[in-house]
Order: sequence, then structure tokens, then C-alpha cells
Amino acid sequence: MENNEQPFTFRAVQIFVAAVEARSVTRAAHRLGISPSSVSQQLASLEAALGARLIERSARQFRLTRAGTLFLDPAKQLLDDVGSAKAKLALADHTPPMALKVASIEELDATVTAPWLLRMRDAFPNITFSLTSGASHENHDALSSRAVDMMLAVDTVAAVDWVEQHPILRDPFVLVTAPDCDPATALTNTPFIRYASDLLIGRQIEAQLRRTGLGPARGFEFTTNQALFAMTSELGGWAITTALAFLGTPRAGDLVRAHPLPIPQFSRRLALHAREGALGDLPAHIATEMRSCLTTRILDTARTRLPFIDDGLQVLH
Repeated sequence: MENNEQPFTFRAVQIFVAAVEARSVTRAAHRLGISPSSVSQQLASLEAALGARLIERSARQFRLTRAGTLFLDPAKQLLDDVGSAKAKLALADHTPPMALKVASIEELDATVTAPWLLRMRDAFPNITFSLTSGASHENHDALSSRAVDMMLAVDTVAAVDWVEQHPILRDPFVLVTAPDCDPATALTNTPFIRYASDLLIGRQIEAQLRRTGLGPARGFEFTTNQALFAMTSELGGWAITTALAFLGTPRAGDLVRAHPLPIPQFSRRLALHAREGALGDLPAHIATEMRSCLTTRILDTARTRLPFIDDGLQVLH
């Protein structure tokens, strides 16, 4: 007797969750690096295996059916359970092969990312790492949509129960000015260059300025450290950034000079984030290696280039 039962596959579950979180077959296909037709085929196979329609999809709509809603949480749990199991095997005996996608931030690209990834390769030769850089809020979105497995970001963006946090660094804010600008009069006599308001760092700086009664005129806004420093130098003005941004941006010292803040001190905290329990103890091990790289590549340099911050720049354990 012929058996026509459709097999239930882990890959189909991955594609189902990706499609639901992307709210689109096309966007899910782009995220997964496969064709939309492959996504549709996998979804059809999963529905056949379960004997239920999971998604109503057409050119005009994409919505979960009641069966799809009931299946979504168990599907996510399955993905996390398998990920955790693979992480345990990776930690135990370096098998099986495993691929991890990590979202990082611009400030680490030039100084810490390469040595950190090399440490990861030596510690976990069976794991391949794919890394992208983006703003903290973008990285949080990528983690929530499962576009990445882990992210490095400002920890205030992930105060939710499905995220585990591993503190990495306390990063103090500093004043930067054009090389020929007097820091004592910069805030009143020269233009202020801002981070874009849709960035967490920009909003944090603006809030601190308001608390201290300062309201610099609106002007240029930037989303990258390099562009912010270049315009600060070009305009002969000032900006507020962080120690990590200054130390981690190529040629920052040629473009601007760093000084103590003339307003009350404040800082941000960097953390490694992962979905709670999805990768077992692996995020904790990876965070440890990141702390070690920050100590050797950033903290030692800070003592020479930013002596005024004392212990404000601090690796967190």
C-alpha cells in the first residue's frame, strides 16, 4: 500500500516561522537566501504534513489561520530547543557543524571584531560566524525576527522576557571638538553636530542636554561616527559621542579631539543579547571572549588616548 503522507521537516518549520515574522513570503525568501517559490513549497509541505492550513496568503493578504496561530509558539520552541541542543554539542565536543548569525555595532568593526571572531574560530572550530553591523535598534529588530541569533547592542533596547543579556561594557560619553576649537567655549560659541534622532545614542544625548538646560540649535545630523567626526572637524564645532565610538573609529584622532564632558557624566551599557535559552551556554562563552578582546584592544588604548575617563570605560562581568 502506497504511503502518501507528507514528511514533517525541521526546515519547513524554520521557513514557517521566518515567513510569519517577515509577514511575507518574498521577504522571508530574501532573509533566508532562497527563492519565494521554495518558501511556498515548504509551507505547502508543512501544511500537508500537519493536515491543516496555517497561512492565508495571496497577493493582497498574509495572515495566520487559527491553526497557524496555535502552531506558531510550538514551532518557535522547537527552533529554540534544537538550537540549544546544537549549542550544547558544540561546547562539548565541537560537533555538529553550526552556523551563527551575529549583529554587531559600527564601533567594534575596526578594533575588536576581527580578533574576537578569530578567538571564536579557535574555540569553536565547528561554528561558522556571519556578522553584520547596524544600529542597536536595527540589531534588536533582527534578533526579534530571527534574522540573527545574537546581537551586540545597547542593553536598554532589550528589556523583554524573551531576551537574555550578558553585560559587556560600560561606555561613557565624552565631548569631541574640532582640533582648533577651545573646549571651554565650544558649547556656546561653535555649532553642535548631532547623531540622528532615530538612533538610541542620539536620543540619549538629547535627553541629557535637556536635563542640563542646553538646547543647541538644530543643524546637521548623522548616523555614523565617521561622518559625525568629519563634519565636527569641518565646521570647527563640537559633538558628544562615546569613548568606544572615538577609540573604534579609524582616524577619529585626526579629525577631532576628545575632552571631559562639561555637563554631568553619563554612559551607556553594551551587552550581548540572545533569545532566552535558545543557544544554551554558548552566548555566555562568546560574551567572555568579547570582554577579553575589549580589554586588550580598547581599555589599554583608552588609558593613553583618554586618560581623563579613569575607570568610566569598564568591562562588565
